[in-house]
Amino acid sequence: MNYPLKPLLLAASALLLATACTNEDNQPDIVDITRPIDLRLSPAAPVTADTKVAIDGTDFASADEIGLYLAWTDGATAQVPITSSIAQTTWQGNAFSGESLYWQNTADHHTLYAYYPYADGVTGYQVPVTLPTMQTATDEASRNILYGTFSGKAQSSVTIEMGHCMSVVNITLEKGAGYETSNLPTIKKVELSGSYHTSGTLDLATGEVTADAAGTTSAITTYLNGTAYRAILLPGETLGNIVITTEDGTTYTYRPTETVTTKANTQYNFTLQLNKAGVELGDLDILQWDTYTAPDGDANMDI
Repeated sequence: MNYPLKPLLLAASALLLATACTNEDNQPDIVDITRPIDLRLSPAAPVTADTKVAIDGTDFASADEIGLYLAWTDGATAQVPITSSIAQTTWQGNAFSGESLYWQNTADHHTLYAYYPYADGVTGYQVPVTLPTMQTATDEASRNILYGTFSGKAQSSVTIEMGHCMSVVNITLEKGAGYETSNLPTIKKVELSGSYHTSGTLDLATGEVTADAAGTTSAITTYLNGTAYRAILLPGETLGNIVITTEDGTTYTYRPTETVTTKANTQYNFTLQLNKAGVELGDLDILQWDTYTAPDGDANMDI
């Protein structure tokens, strides 16, 4: 049986094109280990637009320094313990500002650990964390601990999303009984009274921050962030009374009726109604701070 030549040629050409595209799409990732690791670092997206602390949107600024460790184990398939770290370097904004990191080979397992802000003199992969008793907007960056990790074989490029390791309290004051038709009094101070730890440690192997049990504890003075009074706390703290002091020296104390213990990557949003006769809880929302999901260190992440 005779078939027209032109349709056959067109069909053959289409098949060759389809095969070429398929082969190209399935090409293995070729990694040049003589070049520094092509790395992208970004804070995880905030759950709501007004909950990001110290970081503008989901990008780091050029002056933001991030600490990096690279670990490698021959033939490993799970996350590598950080004790086998090869090198530490700093990442400033969008490029290495210190020693660059390189894949050791393309066959074995690597783990990259990233934390913010960078700290000098880290020993035992334990990063010290400190909190001032009077917090301000200008020292947010030193308290806003972020962490992320990559685990797998060498890749042409790696993106590490970093999430919050700390807890944040936001307190919004609303007019209550006696203030419905007038302005609230000028607020001089909003304090988290009680015993809050002012020092702790970030464990780079796990991404967890724990309080220094033997360290100093103190009340924490919040700072005004937009329309809310904010404080960053260590995980594992029990939230105590909130004391509001007006400019004329009058104090209002909110006493929680339930025990609330802070958790990492969690925000505690209080809405308090200030009445002339006292203060009461309008609402308390406990929300995830950002969209970061901590990696499972026991999972097989061989890529």
